[in-house]
Amino acid sequence: MTKKMLPARFEEAEIEQIRAQAALEGRSLQDYVHDLLMNAVNARAQRRSEVLDRVLRVSDGLNKRLAR
Repeated sequence: MTKKMLPARFEEAEIEQIRAQAALEGRSLQDYVHDLLMNAVNARAQRRSEVLDRVLRVSDGLNKRLAR
């Protein structure tokens, strides 16, 4: 799969903080940021799915009553 560039803007202090964390893990800055962002995207998608499942479970009775 071909990876494309995704420019992002950070303050210098933020870049240094990210760079330091990547170095602590022995990873390149690009790989570290890529994985960090993908983990955040996946975590949000999982949380959204959990919330929607809960809403459907909680509102199941109401939905059945409204459907009558």
